[in-house]
Amino acid sequence: LGYIKANVGSYNKKKVFLERHREQGNLKVRLIKNYNFNDELIIINTAGGLTSGDVNIHKIKVDNNINLNITTQSMEKIYNCKNFSANSYTNIIVGSNSYVSWIPLETIFFNGANLRRRINIDLVSKSNFLGIETIIFGREAMGEKVEKGILDDAWQIYKNGKLLYSDFNRISGNINKKLSNALIMKGNNIFCNIIFIGKKIKTYEKKILRYIADSEFFSGVSIVNGVLLLKILVKNINEIRNFLDKLISILDENYNLPKLWNS
Repeated sequence: LGYIKANVGSYNKKKVFLERHREQGNLKVRLIKNYNFNDELIIINTAGGLTSGDVNIHKIKVDNNINLNITTQSMEKIYNCKNFSANSYTNIIVGSNSYVSWIPLETIFFNGANLRRRINIDLVSKSNFLGIETIIFGREAMGEKVEKGILDDAWQIYKNGKLLYSDFNRISGNINKKLSNALIMKGNNIFCNIIFIGKKIKTYEKKILRYIADSEFFSGVSIVNGVLLLKILVKNINEIRNFLDKLISILDENYNLPKLWNS
């Protein structure tokens, strides 16, 4: 069992600090100061990944008027699970006038993996939130194929206690074979799910539509119930990182990719 609880506050809307900080088991969390960029809350899994029966829980609360990136030290790896699923639960509470990004490094789903993942986001009227999750089904460069596995993955986003958005992605069996299906992954093995809620949402939608129109990747964007949704399919990790690097430049100065990504 890995557990972290981090409440992030600020002095005079400038200096960010941990008001409350608890760690248990294999999970650690560190707050890193990034001058001229958003500060970063970094989640560290000292176990190196998740396997059968593991449970990781992240509870993060961000106060009002804070700009913060939440990311991970390394890619999350979901290994072969023999008896039970690996479990990951994330709950992020975002205060008013805060700009919070959930941008972990990619999740690698190995052959025989069984992952149940839930991400719940709680917002108030003036919260701004950007979420980016990428999952890789086997490392193509290593010749890996996911011939069996179970993925049960879900986002749920609430605003003022009301459910805005709920998205469940489930796939099981011979995943590698199913990826070739035109209605599932069109032969791609990397899926990136992006959501945004906040100011300038319609402006961002127009800019992103122009961007993906010139992109070679299979992607789509829309706004549903006040939530901007963007989904991309690619075959190479460098492709998705280049896509995200250009995408983030469309957003204003309140957003940036974690500096840790370049380390």
